[in-house]
Amino acid sequence: MRNASFYAGLKLGLPIMIGYIPLGFAFGVLAVKNGMDAFWAVMLSVFVFAGAGQFIAVSMLGAGASFLSIGAANFLVNLRHVLMSAALVLPWKHLPFSWKIFLSYFQTDEIFAANISYHKSGGEVTVTQVLTLALVAQSGWILGTFLGAVSGGLISNVEALGLDFALPAMFTALLVPLLVDRIQIIVCLTGAVLSLCFMEAGFDRWSIIFATLLSASLGLYLSLQKEKN
Repeated sequence: MRNASFYAGLKLGLPIMIGYIPLGFAFGVLAVKNGMDAFWAVMLSVFVFAGAGQFIAVSMLGAGASFLSIGAANFLVNLRHVLMSAALVLPWKHLPFSWKIFLSYFQTDEIFAANISYHKSGGEVTVTQVLTLALVAQSGWILGTFLGAVSGGLISNVEALGLDFALPAMFTALLVPLLVDRIQIIVCLTGAVLSLCFMEAGFDRWSIIFATLLSASLGLYLSLQKEKN
């Protein structure tokens, strides 16, 4: 039982770990170039593990922003985790409360998507499975951060290596397998279009939050209509 859960988590975590290495590398390079010591860059990936939030933090630090501004920016960007947490209520309902608190720390977008996909496929969600997935994935982020931080001075342009595209590429790879029916495809396309529209309208980081709320509401409406019919 425990071995099966471990291997399930390992299978889910390895692709994310591989994808996280170039992302962590890009973050490590960016952190060092913005004046952060390599040691603290790695520690940030160990104790914060926030992905986009870490990129925002080091970029704002490099620009001389205050800690209050950095905190506010991260608060806005990470409001999506409220919705993600709500989505995990059902898959995690049988897990001990103390473990839910601890495991919530690891729920990046990619790990969340893997957990939801595993639950929808009928896999048995256990603490061992969720924790293994999380630790394996984070190890790639930490390793990438370390490699980028120690070699940051040797790289002048991260975009030239294509590392800036690693994040959207991973999101796309995680999203596509979840689109298994018409409603999910409609919600996905609606969210993408609304996000772009809100961005063009000047909503900046709020665009993702508004697009998510509206497209999710549309998905709920369509699901209710489908049940009635």
